This record gives sequence, structure tokens and C-alpha cells, in this order.
Amino acid sequence: MPVMLRPLTLGELLDRAFQLYRSRFGVFVGIAAVAYLPLFVAQTLLLWLPKASSQLAPAAIVGFLVALVLQWLGIAAAHAATIVVVSAAYLERPISLQEAYGRVSGMLVRIFFIMIVSGLGIVLGTLLLIVPGVILFLMWALAIPVAVLEDAGLGDSLSRSRFLTEGHRLRVVAIYLLYFALVSALELALMGPLGVLIALKSGGSGHTPPAALSVMLQIAGYVIQCLVTPVLTICLSLLYYDERVRKEAFDIQLMMSAMGEAQAGAAAASAS
Repeated sequence: MPVMLRPLTLGELLDRAFQLYRSRFGVFVGIAAVAYLPLFVAQTLLLWLPKASSQLAPAAIVGFLVALVLQWLGIAAAHAATIVVVSAAYLERPISLQEAYGRVSGMLVRIFFIMIVSGLGIVLGTLLLIVPGVILFLMWALAIPVAVLEDAGLGDSLSRSRFLTEGHRLRVVAIYLLYFALVSALELALMGPLGVLIALKSGGSGHTPPAALSVMLQIAGYVIQCLVTPVLTICLSLLYYDERVRKEAFDIQLMMSAMGEAQAGAAAASAS
């Protein structure tokens, strides 16, 4: 995939995102599958805990907290590794799943912390008047790409994201609308029939559905997560680069860097 040397319209950006997703489908889905597998296992194990036993209530609470931490860690790992693969493709440098995880292994705690703090800020803003939470959500949409690609901390990631998204936050809205549309379509296709089957099995009596059907729902949710979340991260990563092209002439920086590397290579070849 060639380096994008001009600002892209929203349609062009989404088209590039799906081209990239298709061309490296195995890597992107593999990254998500590895990142979300611990959460899937924990959630599946929680299904087997008896719900009515008061003695198991503390265990259920601990299990919920563990699942919550695994969820956030999985999101951090999946987003970070996917961003690295998108960056490598953007710069025309091939990279494997293992290499992507190797590059982000040392920054996962920092990214996890950025996600928690920004998430709390968004929740607080939403609880106050809703609108501030939405604004913060859109402002900070590129905080994780900034943290991964610029090795930035909490403050720098949030402020850089605010700068990069300024004036183009409706593009973030469009990306998330696409994401939720894809999730809804797959849920309808994969989980809808299972939901009908569960309703028929329980007979509308409110009884707990059979464990096998619940596990099938978990599997369907895991598959949807692995298939769709890479699309969101790819779009946001490309949006990060596109905003840098628009506001910081990043395309010119890339061309100058490529010219410098070519001249250095030619000088080395002539010297030998």
C-alpha cells in the first residue's frame, strides 16, 4: 500500500482502511484474537458459577473485576499492536503479528493508564451534562495512536489528540457510526438466531438458558470483537496520519526522509 501523500476525504480514508484490512486480514484478526482471548476465557468460566449461591458472591465479584481488567488490557494490547501494523503498512514496511506485539509490550501499562484516565474523564463529563463527555470523547479519539506512534505520555497524548482532531471531529463521529453499524449487523446475523433459540428454550419463564447456548453466545461475541475492532483502530490510525498530513505537512517530512535515505544509499554504493 503506497504512502498517502495528500489529504484524504472521509470516503477515501474509509476505502483505504478496508483495503488495508483485507490485505492484512490474518494479522489484524490474529492480533485481536490474541488480545481478547483471556477475556473470553474468563467470561466463559464465569458462566459456570452458580448465580443463586450467596457463598459464591465474593468469587463472582472478584471474577467480574478480573474480567474488567482483562477487557481493558485486551483493548490496550489490540489497539496498540494494530496501530503498529497500520504504521508499518503506511511506511511500506512489512511486519508480523509477533513483531507488532514485541514493539508494544513495553508500553502496554502506559496505554492502559491513558485509557483509564481518559475514560474516567469522559464518564465524568457525561455525568455532568452529557455534552462535555461527548466533546472529550471526540477530542481524545487519537490519544492512543499518539501514545503508540509518538511514545507520548498521558498529558501529551491528550493534548496532541485535541490538536489533531480540531476542526475534523465529525470524521471521528462517522468512523464510530461505521463501527457500530458493523457490530450491529454482525450481532444480528450471528447472535440474533442464538437469542431466539435461548428464548424458545427458556419458554419465556425467565429461567437461566442452557450453559451450552450461553457459551455459543460468548463465542459469537468473541468472533464479532475480533472481526470488527480492527476496522475501528485502522480507521483511527489512518485518521491520525491524515491529520498530520493536513496540519504538519507529514507527507513532505516522509518524502524528505525517503530522499535522504536514497541519497545515503547511493553514496554508500558509490563509495564501495
